Amino acid sequence: MHHRYPLTRPKVKRLIAALTLTLAGGTQAQTSAELDPARLMQGFPPPPAYQIHIGNWQHYPQKIWSFQHTRELFPTRPLQAVAPALPLPIALQALDDLQVGTPEAPQTWPQMLAATHVDAALVLHHGRIIDERYFNGMTPSTPHLMFSATKSMAGLMAAVAIEEGKLDAKSRVDSVLPELADSAWGAATVRQVLDMTDGVQFTEIYTDPRSDIFSYIGAMGWAPDLQVAGKPRGIQAMLTTLKTVHPEPRGTAFRYRSPATDVTAWLAARATGLSLTGWLQQRIWNKLGMEHDGNVMLDPVGTEVTFAGMSASARDLARLGQMLLQKGRAGDTQIIPEAVVNDLIQGGDIKAFETAGMPHRKGWSYRSQWWVNPNAPRSFAAMGAFGQRLFVLPDDDMVVVLLSSHPKPVASLIDAPQLRAIQVLTGKLKGR
Repeated sequence: MHHRYPLTRPKVKRLIAALTLTLAGGTQAQTSAELDPARLMQGFPPPPAYQIHIGNWQHYPQKIWSFQHTRELFPTRPLQAVAPALPLPIALQALDDLQVGTPEAPQTWPQMLAATHVDAALVLHHGRIIDERYFNGMTPSTPHLMFSATKSMAGLMAAVAIEEGKLDAKSRVDSVLPELADSAWGAATVRQVLDMTDGVQFTEIYTDPRSDIFSYIGAMGWAPDLQVAGKPRGIQAMLTTLKTVHPEPRGTAFRYRSPATDVTAWLAARATGLSLTGWLQQRIWNKLGMEHDGNVMLDPVGTEVTFAGMSASARDLARLGQMLLQKGRAGDTQIIPEAVVNDLIQGGDIKAFETAGMPHRKGWSYRSQWWVNPNAPRSFAAMGAFGQRLFVLPDDDMVVVLLSSHPKPVASLIDAPQLRAIQVLTGKLKGR
């Protein structure tokens, strides 16, 4: 599929250079070794090299600041804390000397956090905080950008709508969203979109200027240079332009693509009459007792960036994970149906997942926009680029929140040390 919005040669060169620097963990003006993260956006005005804007906010180390300050870079819709907050009892464990590395490369728990560029780490065990650490200016109340961990919030909303009879998982998308009837989404089922087996073609290759991701990023406002006059503006307008499907039958192959989340959120909003933010406020922030404000980014026409735009504090994500551990309950209140949690634990189609070619996630599946790992210690997780993680471990009564600013959006660099560390931690807590 070719790029729909022509780019000039200089613009293509600038974009590829900027994205290559981002993927490599570099910056345009100075290397990360030359910039002191503590000086980012300090002073009035900050020195030019330390100024952060929408042209460099995903570079490293600028992202250390920007991931904690998205409200200062983009329009957002608020999630407001409503007292009283759900208590999180504290029973800290001594983990500083816990060895979580390999015999060839020993590494302690704190060293693993530093090596994977973690900004906030919080572990709940039996509903109590056993470890909580903040770095790079993060505090317990700081909302941190979740990137694609946001997808799981949209998936949760849609899954609840299905369980409560407001949305039919077997319905065709065009029966719910006639706006997409002429697109490749129209004939897919709701379930296929939620599980990303809908077959819609969309490429996310950041070094190829013809890739669909360029026009998508331009339409949703993260890169003003990609906005083309007279072309679709906003996420929903962009979704209608996707017209092609892969040759295999729908429902048989998992392909991870961000637009499927925005369709998921649109389906859920049409079914419930609430935006993602409205649903999270009504169902989670109000009822669960969230302690801190969060937010969700908006595109240029006011549509929520549901595939990557939510920010929340580590403590509030831990509360969400604990509620899921308790099969959707918080105290005497059933926040979401137990059946939704059971479905996440069961997971999705492992064979369909294999077609994505993710050897570092062997045996996993994808269900309602959550990643499901059946290998011990079992988990289902919300996961986002640059190291955003919310792990729910039902067999170990544990929740792990890791919010990060890793230089590279390469999951395999993060998965291996963090999953190994969590496995060691669960063993320690079981007395092994």
